[in-house]
Amino acid sequence: MPTFVEKLVGAARAPGFEDVYLVPSMAPVEPGSVEVSTRFSTSVRLLVPLASSPMDTVTELDMAVAMALLGGIGVVHRNMERARQVEVVRRVKEHPPVRLRSLYAKPGDPCGSVAARLRDYRIRDVPVVDGGVVLGYVSFRSLEECADPLEPAGRFARPGEVSDLRGIGEARSRLVRGERDTIAVVSREGAYLGTLVYHDALEELSPALDPEGRLLVAAAVSPFDADRARALDRHVDAIVSDVAHFHSAEVLRSARRLASETSADFVAGNVGTGEAAEDAVSHVERVDGFRVGIGGGSICTTPEVAGAYAPTLWAVASVRDALDRLNVGVPVVADGGIRSPGDVVKALAAGASAAMLGYALAGTDEAPAPLVAVGERLYKPYRGMASRGAMERRFAVDRYSRVAKRVPEGVEGLVPYRGSVYSVVREMVEAIRAGLGYAGARSIEELWAKARFVAASRRGALGSPEG
Repeated sequence: MPTFVEKLVGAARAPGFEDVYLVPSMAPVEPGSVEVSTRFSTSVRLLVPLASSPMDTVTELDMAVAMALLGGIGVVHRNMERARQVEVVRRVKEHPPVRLRSLYAKPGDPCGSVAARLRDYRIRDVPVVDGGVVLGYVSFRSLEECADPLEPAGRFARPGEVSDLRGIGEARSRLVRGERDTIAVVSREGAYLGTLVYHDALEELSPALDPEGRLLVAAAVSPFDADRARALDRHVDAIVSDVAHFHSAEVLRSARRLASETSADFVAGNVGTGEAAEDAVSHVERVDGFRVGIGGGSICTTPEVAGAYAPTLWAVASVRDALDRLNVGVPVVADGGIRSPGDVVKALAAGASAAMLGYALAGTDEAPAPLVAVGERLYKPYRGMASRGAMERRFAVDRYSRVAKRVPEGVEGLVPYRGSVYSVVREMVEAIRAGLGYAGARSIEELWAKARFVAASRRGALGSPEG
């Protein structure tokens, strides 16, 4: 048995994202031709290697829909009542594979404000909706003729065609042809679902879909809450374990039961070592993926509070090596501290199949937290799921939550407002394609084989690629 001094001086080096870079190599194709499709879990295929984190300031309905429309997947958080989480994932599945906006006027809205809204969006018309019922459309021209800017816009509404989910294709074609600027989309029962806008119809989306043509979605659950998992099971493509330290005898026993009682893919996590992955595979009969990284999140304080840390980049490599030794080909999802597309590329090069994003998405329109003005700048709240506020909410809304730890391991703060997640993710995917190109890879699988890392020195210069 080694001495304590030997344990200290023999500590393994565990590099993080800031410690290494990829060595540039011959690019076989232009970035636009790089293939970034991948797997989130055994049977869940993504078109881009990105998932939104199950945090209550990141992923609810709007984010989950957007991530699937962009080719990734959203993991709906569990800091809500069970019935509401089921309702959110059900609505994702019912959402058409097109971008809809909550863009409409109420009958009592003043003409002046509705006209200003149309001017801001650069559209000629907008549906008028009252209590989920589409009453018609109001045009910019009719609003301009309104003598009193405070007069209710509903008085100028005129009948107009709406689309149900089956007619989305034709509605989109009408917008592309310039016949209308907006078309309201309704359910089979006639309830308003959202507005299809012409400039969204012009954009090409490649949604991530299940075999039935519905948007992909995942949901987070505690390994101890098999009842919640069963309630979610028929609505989701993957159930994602949401526990800080999966490598626990009690967690493994509960996860084994949960996985045996559900049919959706089961993603285990979080794990931080190859040994944890090996034990999970040996104890849980069905593991369809791993969520990897402990203490690496930007608002996670586990390293300071508990002294434990498995840097995401090192943890991904450790877990992937262990799975390769076992010949277990399940995907690895890097989770924690990923702030840039460069970090995503490094995680993929270390053996990940996809990356989970929290901080990078928390400041977008689709994140559920409200906008906060600080001086002349806009921000959105962002908190770790082990922060005191998140834990208090979880225990308040979910009577099945277990109080395993009474000390917070996360903090709360603000992140800069970044606009729509659609532009954020698109830019990130283009940067990921460029990163694979620099590494000389046409695909993520080729990146695993070709990637070479170089260590960063303290002076900022790079060490030898052969070192």
